[in-house]
Amino acid sequence: MALQDEKLSKFIQAINKDAEERRARILAESEAFNKAELEKAETEALTDAYHLIQQEISKMRTGIRRDLSQKELKLHRAALLKRGEITKDVFDEAKKEIEAFTKTDAYPAFLEGLAKEAAKLFPKAEVTLYLREADLPLGGDLSKLFSEGCQVKADDSIRLGGFRMECREFGLMADETLDTRLDSQHVWFAEHAGLSVEPAKAN
Repeated sequence: MALQDEKLSKFIQAINKDAEERRARILAESEAFNKAELEKAETEALTDAYHLIQQEISKMRTGIRRDLSQKELKLHRAALLKRGEITKDVFDEAKKEIEAFTKTDAYPAFLEGLAKEAAKLFPKAEVTLYLREADLPLGGDLSKLFSEGCQVKADDSIRLGGFRMECREFGLMADETLDTRLDSQHVWFAEHAGLSVEPAKAN
């Protein structure tokens, strides 16, 4: 009887040992599997987070570029408006100075000098001299500078002073108006006044 009990005990021990080994192996496999799955999940989470961060960074960069572009356009427009205001002020002041000059005693002599130079360039033919209404009283003296005859007419398009000349016989014209001289200074002023505005960059 004792021998049977001993055999049974050893059999039970062997079964328990096998069960423990199986349990330990299953736990180890389960732990390894869980660890691998956790690492996989962590890797996927990190990858998703990286992609999300890259997307957000891309959105931020796009937004920043858009904001900068809008600010540059606003600054460009403001600079253009300011340049226009400065240019207008400068030329308005120049007009005032020209108008003041045409009221001085030096103005008739100035016109006479221009007419003498123009008379040298025009052929021996009758010319028409166009003056602003206020300068018509000076037309008589100016017309004497042209040996082949000179008609004097008013021209409402001349605002500041000076004159235009025309020789219809030869199809020649000359513009010695102060209006045209002042207008021609716009290009020079834009190039030399230091008010250039760089175009806004497109992003």
